[in-house]
Amino acid sequence: MCFFGRSPLVLTTVLAIACFVGCSAQPPATNAGGGSTDATTERRDSDANNCRLIVSYDANSMWGLQLTRANRDKNLDADAVKAFLEEVVDEHAKAKVDRIVHSIFGMPWGTAPPGFESFYRQPEHWWYRCDNKTDSGIQGFEEAGYDLVQVLLDRSRKDGIQFIGGLRMNDRHGGIEKRPFCTEHPQWQLTGFRGGMDYKHEGVRNAVLSFVEEFLQRYDVDGIELDWMRWCQMFKPSEAQKNAPLLTDFIIQMRKLVDDAAEKRGRGKLLLGVRIPQTLAECRMLGFDVKVWVQQGRVDYICPSDFAVMDTNIRTEDFVALTKGTACKVYPSVIPIIRWGNDTHTHSAENYRAAANNFYAFGADGISAYNYQYHWRGDRGPEDEWPRALGYLTALRERKAIGSGERRYMYYPLSLVGRLPRQYITGVVKNDRIEILRGCTVPMGSMVLRIAEDLKDPHLSAMLEFKALGLVEADELEISLNGEIVPAAGIRRDFVADGQPAAQGRELPAFHRYRVDLGDPPLKFGDNRLTVYLLNSAGEENIDVQEIEILVREKN
Repeated sequence: MCFFGRSPLVLTTVLAIACFVGCSAQPPATNAGGGSTDATTERRDSDANNCRLIVSYDANSMWGLQLTRANRDKNLDADAVKAFLEEVVDEHAKAKVDRIVHSIFGMPWGTAPPGFESFYRQPEHWWYRCDNKTDSGIQGFEEAGYDLVQVLLDRSRKDGIQFIGGLRMNDRHGGIEKRPFCTEHPQWQLTGFRGGMDYKHEGVRNAVLSFVEEFLQRYDVDGIELDWMRWCQMFKPSEAQKNAPLLTDFIIQMRKLVDDAAEKRGRGKLLLGVRIPQTLAECRMLGFDVKVWVQQGRVDYICPSDFAVMDTNIRTEDFVALTKGTACKVYPSVIPIIRWGNDTHTHSAENYRAAANNFYAFGADGISAYNYQYHWRGDRGPEDEWPRALGYLTALRERKAIGSGERRYMYYPLSLVGRLPRQYITGVVKNDRIEILRGCTVPMGSMVLRIAEDLKDPHLSAMLEFKALGLVEADELEISLNGEIVPAAGIRRDFVADGQPAAQGRELPAFHRYRVDLGDPPLKFGDNRLTVYLLNSAGEENIDVQEIEILVREKN
């Protein structure tokens, strides 16, 4: 049979990833803790890892665009900039965010706060200008004696929000290779990944540790988060797995720095978190021995995450299993971008509710939002989405609240260029689509859809939708779910001759849209296999089934 589901990490793992994994008809119990935005310093110290909603930002992403626009309109003085930054934190408190992760450092010196010139040594800090044209007002604010990190930290503490210092572990944005640390240590650069540094060299690891030690001496933050997803590769691919113990030793040293800082400040606990790939196979392939980090008690929380896009199918339970018997929490990530290479559209509140529902159902302790500023960038989302878009996250703190609104589950090819898959940032192919080859003896394809819903509930309705490219009018598709053929009477097929324009998503040529009424659903709670069979073939092109969605809502 010819069928293609999720493409492999490597050939030996394709079946493990794409295969159907049965789940019970009841959701597994979760071990999520509570959280409150009116928390006190005592609560943070005694129960520091008790939260539900994290928002993680790059260097200026939390406040930069909003402040630049305000400064453009009003030419803010330093006091006004301070007040504006405090308002940004206040908006997060209104949205019931428990923990803000603010990037304060990027290896190799992409960002660093003022006063860390021994690490940065650049004439202008990257976060001063947010669109390369307009002054955000931060430079004058800092020249007036204000400290950006301290202002955000103080306001977060006042609002009962934990403030975590975030580190990009190997930022490879364009031009980074010209920074002094790179040019002064060419022998430490990561071959094949321009601008990256090779963590097999002790000097690279020690430089990061030195920065964190100095940072923790200066700022009384609530912890440190290591963002291994910027940009994933710490070693040459051929050396990553054998060098994994080097990163584990690095984590041990980082843990000691964090614990020592807590002791010196009389704090009961400072957190150490990690943002990691969203499959354990990717973690192992890249040299991240997450199992050891978690089970040895080195990290307090983990955020399984894609590099830039959101995947509804994350196997949260694989990470939850690692934390059994430990205090480590699991916060899978919601991300605005729908697909790599097409970041002009962002997910909706319905999409986030669906993803979070899947995460909680399989044991997540909470949710982590990443690159959330895409909602108000202007070129990707309307400017007036700030601060409204933060409200989309509020409902994600509690699974009960998620269930009160529509959920739109999306299963998209995440690394597709044209109609061809390409290798993704982590070195794998993420290609959630079904390709049916007309020349096969059995022309069919299938893939797994995860949906944490009990669709036998009489109060719920569900609709499956997908786009099929390459069909002609006389072609006939048979659709089955978990081996059960969907009756033709429940299927509606429409031809969209103009295709899909860029204004509606990724550009597509002419396609047939299928809508399947799941009124008597063969779908079950958990993982389900969608199979599409070419029952009657009349055309010549192979058939590409993609952009699969399931909309679940309360019946009227």
